[in-house]
Amino acid sequence: MSITSEEVNYLIWRYLQEMGKEVSALALQEETRVLEFDSKYNENIPIGTLVNLLQRGILYTESELLIDYEGNLKEENEAHFRENFNLVDALKIDKEKYPEIANKGRFSLENEPIIEELEPENGEEPAEKQAESIHVEQKFIATAGPSFVKTLTETFRFDTAIVTTSWNPVLDNTLCIGLKDTVAKIVEFNDSGTEIISAHELRHPFALSSRASDNMTNQVTSLSWSPNGEYIVTAVENGEMRLWNKTGQLQNVLNYHGCPILAIKWNIGSMYFISLDIDNVVIVWDVSSGILQHFELSTGTGGESLGVDIEWVDKNKFVIPGFDGDLVVHEVSEKKSIGKLVGHRGPISCINFNNDSKLLATSADDFTIRVWHGGSNNCVNCFYGHSQSIVSLHWINDDEIISSSMDGSVRIWSLSQNRLIGNLIIDGTPILVGKLSKDKKKYCIGCMDGQIYTLDVELFQNNHEKLLESQNETIIILNIPIDGNYQNNRDNDNVFELSWNFKNDKLSVAYSVGEGVILSI
Repeated sequence: MSITSEEVNYLIWRYLQEMGKEVSALALQEETRVLEFDSKYNENIPIGTLVNLLQRGILYTESELLIDYEGNLKEENEAHFRENFNLVDALKIDKEKYPEIANKGRFSLENEPIIEELEPENGEEPAEKQAESIHVEQKFIATAGPSFVKTLTETFRFDTAIVTTSWNPVLDNTLCIGLKDTVAKIVEFNDSGTEIISAHELRHPFALSSRASDNMTNQVTSLSWSPNGEYIVTAVENGEMRLWNKTGQLQNVLNYHGCPILAIKWNIGSMYFISLDIDNVVIVWDVSSGILQHFELSTGTGGESLGVDIEWVDKNKFVIPGFDGDLVVHEVSEKKSIGKLVGHRGPISCINFNNDSKLLATSADDFTIRVWHGGSNNCVNCFYGHSQSIVSLHWINDDEIISSSMDGSVRIWSLSQNRLIGNLIIDGTPILVGKLSKDKKKYCIGCMDGQIYTLDVELFQNNHEKLLESQNETIIILNIPIDGNYQNNRDNDNVFELSWNFKNDKLSVAYSVGEGVILSI
């Protein structure tokens, strides 16, 4: 049994037509003889044949795991049957049985890892290598990574849809989830994350949404734990916020905002937190007494949002979005702003402060990332590269920043080298959420198609350090290795929120339509 390359081309052409990719199908039609096959076999080949063949191949590969080398059936493995065996797993098994022949020299592909060749016996470098070292070039190369991308294990599935989620920053198995019916819950799991031990309901009054008087949704929109893990703030669509302790007891009702909350951030001492709504109203709250200060920034914006993030830069100072892409610095005890950072040319999307280096990283809808030093109003670094809105921005260490964007890319930037050092593009699918683990070894992204990927930041750093030791003048941008993947089979189900637990071994996921899940990393 065999299949020719022309037959494969025809099946791909049929698949492109079935998926509505007319331009791609036309390009393949011009380069191959698919029209000849279509006139002969069109009536005999049903719709979806290519996908059907792939699924049969996956099933065949999985069935091989059930038979030993002598042809006898193996004992049933219940854990194996519960796993979602997919194409990646099948290719991994096939690769282990039949190792890939490495392409070298002029036969190597552009994005394949660089394979070191033996030096000539006389110790002289090849002429090609000498010529290459004369010019400073920029290259994208793949890095050594895991031999396969593991499938992340689902340990728990909630019985209802959740819209937001956040793990307690101190208690490892305590999670807060927000639902669509004005209710949030604090749930405690067992150590394996497979069973809920206890649950406390955090209920807001059922009320009309502030933006649609005839739509009584008022779902939970924001959750934020205090850094010490003692308190959590919940917010619903009509702008009401409530402060609870970690056992679910109500501490205060904070009813000043009149519209949905975009961001809630606590200061490092867990004494104050700030909130920002879609009307550009910022409020500083005192945990013990309630409202403290009120900043109204909506004048002259024409209903447009100035930004979607806020950040503390010490116990009493914080940064909020301003007009025309500016960042405004405030202090709790002062009524007027104490500083302004000018540079961005669009609404602010992410703000992240490094407590060790005292540097502030920001991004905006001008698709740039800027780094600011406390002693200057001008940015010290400005990075270009993303082509769509930046949705996540985190400090890996004092020198490196990781970002993800709706352009489908994840990028790592170096302050000392003032350039991009790592890059990964996820099939061009928009990334909606990105979260760095608390130990800063893993980075997780959630995509518009519901897929979740974990990236190995620690492995990337090891590869980058080895590259720096080589002292090569060529500017090389390494590929960020993918560590794991979780596939969501529901259509039109976006990832809403991701959250790492304290030990960095569990990940909670909230979707736009389906039930939330807990994944084991």
